[in-house]
Amino acid sequence: MKNQSKKKIESLITQSLEKILEKNIELILDTKLDSYLGKKLGFSSDKNLEKVFEKKLGETIGQHNEHAAKEWLNVQETCDYIGISYKSLQKLIDQGLKGNSIGRSKRFSKTEINHFLKNVQA
Repeated sequence: MKNQSKKKIESLITQSLEKILEKNIELILDTKLDSYLGKKLGFSSDKNLEKVFEKKLGETIGQHNEHAAKEWLNVQETCDYIGISYKSLQKLIDQGLKGNSIGRSKRFSKTEINHFLKNVQA
């Protein structure tokens, strides 16, 4: 009887320790990740990390909204907008994608890009 009670107690202790370890491992991993990201971004305090992350996220969203509102795109913005390389953009130009040149600068209209891609895919 004592053996069964002892095994039962050991089992309960083991289960409890496993649960404690599981929760602490998640906390440790989260802390390590925050610390790693903080060092990569140049901040040591976890409180600062949250502020930096929010700022970077806001900047990224702002840049995305800026590009979304822009009708005329330069070559790099056009490549980013379509999700292609410069070489692939040259192929689209050869196939008839129209752009406007101002001196050595080339601009593409989002409306024209969308219309061209829709007709090419059709």
